[in-house]
Amino acid sequence: MSDSLNIYECEDLKRHIEAKAELNEGELTDEDMQAIVQAQTSSMEQLTKLIHYVKFLEGFELVAKAEVERIQARRKTAANRIEGIKRYLLPYVEQRGGVTVGTHRLSTRRSHAVLLADGFNNPQYGDTVTLFKPDKKAIKESIQNGIEVKGAVLEERTNLQIR
Repeated sequence: MSDSLNIYECEDLKRHIEAKAELNEGELTDEDMQAIVQAQTSSMEQLTKLIHYVKFLEGFELVAKAEVERIQARRKTAANRIEGIKRYLLPYVEQRGGVTVGTHRLSTRRSHAVLLADGFNNPQYGDTVTLFKPDKKAIKESIQNGIEVKGAVLEERTNLQIR
């Protein structure tokens, strides 16, 4: 078996994992995942299939992320076009007092919007929001330098790398 990714070599594994996941709302339980990994590490050939499947999923994750970004950009473009069309239709509809086109009725309505000056800061008309965001890098450096940080500990982890 070569080291190159071949999805057909792990297709059975993929089907098995997806079938198990469907039984649990699309997720695998820890027990299921542990059983699958144990079964796939029984031989080098099985381990190779498991690694190929992981690489396949990593590629899928990258493609899915790019697709989400592409769809979000298209949604924003569509929203901007809608706003532009409505902005240019507004004077036309206002001038005619309403327009009926087929089954669609175009009309206007009045509304009010609050515009705030830059730096508006009147506590009577707002909520104060305080956000605490821990600086994990500084905490890590302090603990490594022997400084005790109450409520924080340094945990050593072992991460798997597949190259």
